[in-house]
Amino acid sequence: MASRTRRLRLPLYAIICGIPLAVTTGIIENRPEASIIGAKYYGYPLVWRVTLTLQPTEHNFTNLAVDMAFWVAVSFLVLIIIEKIAHRRAQ
Repeated sequence: MASRTRRLRLPLYAIICGIPLAVTTGIIENRPEASIIGAKYYGYPLVWRVTLTLQPTEHNFTNLAVDMAFWVAVSFLVLIIIEKIAHRRAQ
């Protein structure tokens, strides 16, 4: 049981870190090279939120899901690296 908990700990932490990171990127402007005048694009690495002047915000939930997967994967890799460094320093 303890080994199963240790095995699931890192992916769970990656999900807990990655999903809020993806949602937080919705406040970071990500301008494309060519765009509609007055439109602002948010999300990184993919644009998943678009605001147009005097119109409601458009959300692309497919891009948001891809962003979440990306940030969960990045978080997972960072946590693995941190764990390896901590393990080496403990020896």
